[in-house]
Formats: sequence, C-alpha cells, structure tokens
Amino acid sequence: MENDQQESSNNVDNELREIFGPESEEDPFQDSGSDYQPSGRNSTASSTDLIDILGDENQSPNNITSEITPVQSKPRKRVRQTSKWKKNVRKEKRSRGEEYINVKGVLVPPKQIDTACECNCQRKCHEKILPSQQIILFNSFYALGNYNLQSSFLFSLIKVMPKKTCHTASAVSRRSNSRVYQVPNCDGLHVTVCKEFFKKLFGVSDGRLSRVLKNKLAIPIPPTDQRGNHVPSNKTPENKIQIVKNFINKFPKYESHYTLHKSTNRMFLAPDLGLPKLIALYKEETPPSEQVSNFMFRKVFNEQFNLSFHAPITDSCKKCDNFKIKIEAEESSVKKDELNSQRKLHLLKAESARNNFKIDKNRAADDSDLTVIVFDLMKTLPTPVISTGICYYKRQLWTYCLGIHNAHNDEVTMYVWNETIASRGPQEIGSCLLRYIKEKVKTKKLIMYSDQCGGQNRNIKMATLCQYIVAHPDYTVDNIDHKFYVSGHSYLACDQDFGLVEKKKKFYKNIYLPDDWITVIKAARDRNPFNVIKMTKDDFISTKKLENNITNRKVTAEKSKVQWLSIQWLLFNKMHPFILFFKYSNNEDVLFENVDFKKRVSKHWTGIKLDPLYPDGKPISTEKKKDLLDLLPFIPPVHHSFYTSIKDNVSVRNDIDVENDIDSD
Repeated sequence: MENDQQESSNNVDNELREIFGPESEEDPFQDSGSDYQPSGRNSTASSTDLIDILGDENQSPNNITSEITPVQSKPRKRVRQTSKWKKNVRKEKRSRGEEYINVKGVLVPPKQIDTACECNCQRKCHEKILPSQQIILFNSFYALGNYNLQSSFLFSLIKVMPKKTCHTASAVSRRSNSRVYQVPNCDGLHVTVCKEFFKKLFGVSDGRLSRVLKNKLAIPIPPTDQRGNHVPSNKTPENKIQIVKNFINKFPKYESHYTLHKSTNRMFLAPDLGLPKLIALYKEETPPSEQVSNFMFRKVFNEQFNLSFHAPITDSCKKCDNFKIKIEAEESSVKKDELNSQRKLHLLKAESARNNFKIDKNRAADDSDLTVIVFDLMKTLPTPVISTGICYYKRQLWTYCLGIHNAHNDEVTMYVWNETIASRGPQEIGSCLLRYIKEKVKTKKLIMYSDQCGGQNRNIKMATLCQYIVAHPDYTVDNIDHKFYVSGHSYLACDQDFGLVEKKKKFYKNIYLPDDWITVIKAARDRNPFNVIKMTKDDFISTKKLENNITNRKVTAEKSKVQWLSIQWLLFNKMHPFILFFKYSNNEDVLFENVDFKKRVSKHWTGIKLDPLYPDGKPISTEKKKDLLDLLPFIPPVHHSFYTSIKDNVSVRNDIDVENDIDSD
C-alpha cells in the first residue's frame, strides 16, 4: 500500500516537471531575509579606526534607518527612507564637500583647496606639506562623508595642552590652553603646522575647530553631533509599543491560498476584523494609562507587521480549502506529500494562467494585429434600490452587466440589460461578445480570458459561436484563443472595473429603474470612462441552429474522452471551421488535442442566419411581478408604467442571485 502511494506521489511530481519544467533551486521571488545594507563607500584604514572609536551609532547618512525595526522583512506599508530626504541629501553633500543648494535656495559651491597659496608663517608650512600631499589630505577628509567622522579626524590631529606662558597683564586670560596642529607629510610623519594653514588645508572654520576641541582636556573622546538626536517630550514609551505588538500577535494569522510564492511575507487576519475594530478591542483590553494613540497603533501595525485582512471566506478557492483540510488531517507522510504535490500543481496552473495573461498583454502592445480582452459578468444589480426596509423582503428585478476589458488600452465596454430582456446564460454572454467583436475588434488574432464558469463561458454553445465568428466574413477575426483562469484564483481586470461601480453606487441612494444603473456605471471612472451599451431583445441571438449544424462528439481524434470541466485553453481557427482545438493546460509547450464536430450534412457557417433568442422579450415569474407591484408606493409615479408593463408567466422560475454553475480545474 505504501509503495502504491509513493508511486502516485512520484507520478504527480513527474507531471509537475513535465508541464511546468524543473524547478530552480533558488526561488527568484523569495526574499533572502538578509539584513545587509550596502555602505556608502569602501572603508579605508583611517575611517575604519574612526568608526571603531565612535561606535556603531555614528554611521554615514547612507546607513540611517528607521528607529523602528520591522518584525518582518517587509512591512505592510512603505517604511520611510530618511536617506532620501532633501535635508539629509543636502547634509551628506555638505559633508562630502560637494556642491549643494541650501535651505534658502542658494547654490553653495563645492569645497576646493588652493595648493598655490603660500604660508607666510615662520614654519613655512607649504614647504613641509607638498601640494600633492595637501590634495591627498583634503580628499581623505571629505571622503569620510560624515560630520562625526570628520570631527574625530580633526580631533586626532590637534593636541591641546595647558598654556606655558601668559602674554597679558590681566589676572584673568581668555586663553587657558594651547593647541598644536599636526598633519602627516609624504613620509607619514606628523609635522606641526600653523592654524591658518590647517584651516585652509581642510576647508574648516574657527568655529568648527572650537566645537571639536572645546572639552578635549577634560574628555579625551571625540564629540558627536547632537543636532536632531534629542528625545521628543511626547515620544511614546517603548513598553507601550511592546504592549501593542503583543496584542496584535495574539490574533491568529493565515497564509494566502492564492499564490505559490508571491507575497510570502504577508499574513492575513480574520476577514471580520479591521483596523477600527482592532483598535476598539485594544482599548477595551488595555488600561487607559498604558494605551497609545490611534495614530501610533496604526503606525505600529503598518510599519512593524506585514498583515492584511483576509477576503471573505466566500472568495476563497474551494479546492485550496479542501487541500488544506485534507493535509492537516492526514497522518501518513506519504499521503501528505502526495496532497502537497497536488496542491502545488493546482497553484502552478493558477500562476501559469496569470503569467500567460501578462505575456499576451505585452504581445498585444507590440503586435498591431492582436487584440487581448478579458470579460466577466458582474454580480446581479437589484432594482429598485430604496431606503425603505420592506425592500429586503421583496423580490427585486435583476440587471445584468457584462464587462469586456481591452488589455492593451484599458478601454472598457459594459453591456447592460435586465431580466425582462434576457437571462445571463452562455447565449447572452456570446451575444455581447458577438457585438463587441464585430464593432471593436479589427485584428486577425483575438485572445480572450475569462473565468471557468461552465454555465456561461466553457460550453458547446460558446464554442460553436466562436467557430461561427472565425468562419464568417462579417468578422475580421480568423483566430480565437480562449484561455481560462483557475477557479478561485481568477483576478480578472474586470473585477477592478466592477469595484469602481460598487464604490460609485454608494453615492446613488435611490435607483428606481434598470436604466439608472447605466448612469452609475458611466460615472464610475472619471478618466477614460466606461463605454456603456444598453442591450435590447434584438441583440440577443440563439445558438440553436449552430448546435444543430454539428455533432457534439465527446471523444477526440485520438479516441480519448473530452473533459470539458478540465479544459484550460480553447483554440478556433478559420482554416478548420469545424474542429475544436483544446488542452488542459495554459502552458505554451503542451500540444493541443482536437475534436471534429462536423457531420455529413453540415452547412458552412456563413450560410446560417442566427435567430433572436427572445423575440418578444423574457417574462419574469408571477411572484416577482407581484412583489415589484407591492413596491410601487415607494417609487415615484412617473416610473410606475415600467413595472406595470412587465410580462410575467406563472411557469417561470425565480432567478435568484447565486452561482449554480460548476467550476473545475
């Protein structure tokens, strides 16, 4: 038994390698976890000694980091980069002696040394320190690039000692000590120079030297720059910050099931939580004397944790959830490895589909004869939408919206209709695509992306309609690739478009007619607004004649069974009008299988005229019509005629807002 399980696990691994290729030993998306930060410059012997003297706290501004060290390698939000602040860039340039613009906007020239200037003192300093050595010392000083290191450098070259003689008759002298300025010559020996030569050599002022040497006799340690290093009076104590961390760490965290290795650092909290609720719970549990402000709580949450709030459970992948339960409950290590391999294959398929979309999108930018679109059906929109509570107890009229997103230019077309015109099946979806391709697509090649909803997108009705499009002369397209995202991992571009509609509808409190939804959709995007098309009963076609023109065979040319629910890629070509090419993978290297739908008496697609789907419109159920009429007292009288004229039929079942279609991968 164990051998059979091991063999099954090996088969899955082989399938992974066959479809997706061998996995690299080093994951290019995986964070290395290294805390290494590159230094500003290569360390020299002198600068290393100074760093050892000053300690780790006195580093170059390039190495300045946030006071708060993130718990995880990547926080929820961007951490401030103080080294890129204008004032720090200006400060660093000044320390390096480079040209910079000060706070008043005045251009400060770079530091320069004049080696031709002769010293007039008795020591003849310019003869002791040759011009070439002057340049070396000058460059070495500003190469340190740090105020504290430069102060330490000056500190080490100047000796301070009690004065030996007094040249004033006053009992009190302003000078209490003497200074000896020394610099290394070409031979490495320290020679004494005058103060003026020393200042010109390093481009420093009297004030800079006085601040460096102020307490040298009493404290033989180089002073550090204290500007900006004071502790704010309102700084939150570290113990309160730790209480916040401990509170956040108490909540269980979950990994995302959507990706294989992206966002591996991000963890998720329960979907019913949120920052406001988290803060409220924190304030309930923590004594007032130990609480931090709401701002500080959010700062800790965003900068020290990489946490988000999980999407609603209904948005999760059923297959991922199933794998998770089985893996946790499985005791056999062999069986657990097999389940992990199957889960990995599932995630690789999902990621392959997303990567293919990115590749196709880039191809569309380079190929003028290729169009890439994404289409999806928005969740049903209820009508009427009124503030009265009775609305929640009555059946409402559904409005449908199919979004088609052009991946190249982000142009979005929304096809809108209500359930008195048509339903939301594959013929309705196909009718919208038929109109879009005829009016919008002027290229030979078309790639379509959608989810795997079998009742709407992946079925024989859509397949025959695509064969009709590539074969008919009224359409420019002669090759269609229809690719499917994996269920539960379908982040379609249309979802973002629908999100804008959901966001905008909050500003429309009352919606009395289905046409009011068109107003909402048009206003949803300010830049490059959605193109909204209202579908009529004449726009919806029936595929019955197309289906009658073929034989819906269930086996391929190689006599293998066609598994519709596992298909990931469909291909339709003008040169093969009756052959369906398909494969169970989104991988380019996997070969297509094919099935021939042609029968002996099949007509060419161009000879078929499509009939309307609902010539007289689509009636709704009698129960729904009654509920809509009950809502008329809450609807302005000017709109009553629309509801009273709706056709109903007692045999029509109620169309409820649920997803009954079976998805599989």
